[in-house]
Amino acid sequence: MPASERRAWQIRARRAFTGLRIEGAGAGRETAAIAVGVFIGCLPFYGFHLLLCWIVGALAGLNRLKMYLAANISNPLVAPWLVVAEIQTGAWLRRGTLQALTPDAVASTGLAAIGADAIVGSLVVGAILAAIAAAGTYSLVRESGTDRLFAELVRRAADRFVESSITAWEFARGKLRLDPAYRAVLSPDLLPGGGTLIDVGCGQGLALAILAEARQAYDERRWPADRPAPPRFDRMIGIESRRRVAAIARAALGGAADVVEGDARAIDLEPARAVLLFDVLHLLPYPDQERLIASIVRRLDSSGVVLVREADSGGGWRFAAVRVGNRLKALASGTARRHAFCPRTTEQWRECFARFGLEGDVRRMDEGTPFANVLFRLRAADAAARRFQSALPR
Repeated sequence: MPASERRAWQIRARRAFTGLRIEGAGAGRETAAIAVGVFIGCLPFYGFHLLLCWIVGALAGLNRLKMYLAANISNPLVAPWLVVAEIQTGAWLRRGTLQALTPDAVASTGLAAIGADAIVGSLVVGAILAAIAAAGTYSLVRESGTDRLFAELVRRAADRFVESSITAWEFARGKLRLDPAYRAVLSPDLLPGGGTLIDVGCGQGLALAILAEARQAYDERRWPADRPAPPRFDRMIGIESRRRVAAIARAALGGAADVVEGDARAIDLEPARAVLLFDVLHLLPYPDQERLIASIVRRLDSSGVVLVREADSGGGWRFAAVRVGNRLKALASGTARRHAFCPRTTEQWRECFARFGLEGDVRRMDEGTPFANVLFRLRAADAAARRFQSALPR
């Protein structure tokens, strides 16, 4: 098969998978899919769970993939206990007594009667477990369904990554949905539009992707009239040092943004109206943190804004989660030996920014996450500070 045809087939397969992954969207339908999947998984029709999930999901308009995953409650570790619970429940309902499971007792009762017990019991046990699964699922997904505009922007932004890989798409979808920083960048109160936006350490380009989708939604008049217009920029630039990740960002963003492959510490930044620094500084040694901040201040417009999302090392157990997450990420990427981790407390970050003439407010940015993150919205404090920074060596 020619490479072009193989590539086209891979893209079609990925799109088919993502279609299954997101069908039946919405808090109610996702809850129903998990609940029905658990119920089907409890039925003693082993070998037919996939078929049942496919038929019921197609008829009810539910997510068949999620249904089947939920049906795997009857996995080898759980199934023996599940079968015993169903048999005992059915025996108690049908005959008012529990079923002894010794060979003699089973032979005396008869396999047909025990099979009937299993079917009756599976209906009851399945209904109970389905209700528990529904309650848990709904508590997790109900908030994500309250803002339909944001959910649609996340879907469209994540779909930009399908052609790179399913992994890139899944990562983008999960990160955009769950990380509050990406909702924050859509607020014009936090991020002023106009001029050039530079996303330092842009990764796959998630912030740039959702900003591009917001701009497109506004231009196509899909933006609600009662919501303020999203930030829009004359030009957006992403800087990413990892070659493979930069390639993913470049492919996903197309003409919406320019992606520069390189280390921001060694790049002469363009003048910017806004700069994003999400989870970047604490991965640099302390001297490099300050050199990068100085470089940004030199190129920041007089009315420009720097948004910095950072870990707060005074965040207790939440900061411990940040530390563990960074360590696991470094191990997975094979960069553990050269991986820097130089965090500061919120007050230490504030003092560091103030030394370079940056002042502003700080807010928590860890809602819905286990991490101790804060978001700084910074502006140049005065012209004297700016002149001082321009005198620093590059």
